[in-house]
Amino acid sequence: MSPVLRRLLADLALVGVAVVWGATFPVAKRILEFLPPFAYLAVRFAVATVALLPLARFARRAGPSWAWRRGAAAGLALGAGYALQTLALRSAPATSAAFITGLFVVLVPVLGLMWGRRPGAWEWTGVVVGTAGLVLLTGGASRFGVAEALLVGCAASFAVHILVLDQVAPHLPPAALGAVQVGVAAAVCAAFVPFESLPGAVPAWVWAAVAGMGLVASALAFTVQAWAQRFTPPTHVGLVFAGEPVAAAVFARLWLGERLDALQWAGAALILAGITAAQLGAPEPAAQRGP
Repeated sequence: MSPVLRRLLADLALVGVAVVWGATFPVAKRILEFLPPFAYLAVRFAVATVALLPLARFARRAGPSWAWRRGAAAGLALGAGYALQTLALRSAPATSAAFITGLFVVLVPVLGLMWGRRPGAWEWTGVVVGTAGLVLLTGGASRFGVAEALLVGCAASFAVHILVLDQVAPHLPPAALGAVQVGVAAAVCAAFVPFESLPGAVPAWVWAAVAGMGLVASALAFTVQAWAQRFTPPTHVGLVFAGEPVAAAVFARLWLGERLDALQWAGAALILAGITAAQLGAPEPAAQRGP
């Protein structure tokens, strides 16, 4: 297969991943009508862990001990991000949640200062433009509530996740690293399940949706992403994933009937512009969002 065709297939695969992840926002919002947040996440990540373990067994190359510890730390950041996002989805519209979550790309260069990274002009432009978009999307400081704060925390957690993966990804097999991450995330979420009120009966389609999220949106999407990033530049990956909140907005409109007003659409557009600017200025992001 020619390199051009292989890269085209990789790009198309990443578009598919972005669409799948976008669809998870309205699907998760429907699931949360029947299941509490941590029970949903614990089952979703447990399914993903079981799915990835057989692949991890074939990963013969052992990594250094420090890489496994940081892989577990990446799992903690991943679990924290999804926990904050899911808690926010109980009250925040799926569309707004998707665009605010997308700010993780903008926050990477800011939080990267702790890792000794120096953001460039494009990255700082992305921060300013993305922040302006957040203000418009949420309606200003007076309407910035708990759900929005949780989503900003989610974006920060995903940014930390990327920075940790940037250090550890070259040293561990992708399937093994994915299994460690989702396994840690499942354990963290499961620890909070006893504090939730579990429903007496849950429709079968809800459990099917949760299992599908674990298999398709977590295990399969991560594996496809790991394969595709071998053939396309990391910065290009980030630009493709900017389409995730757009997909979320389309699915939320079709499935949930959500609408944004003119100012909110302007804010969403600014967030996308900020994400794009931050990616244009990113010199070598070695990893993108995980499972």
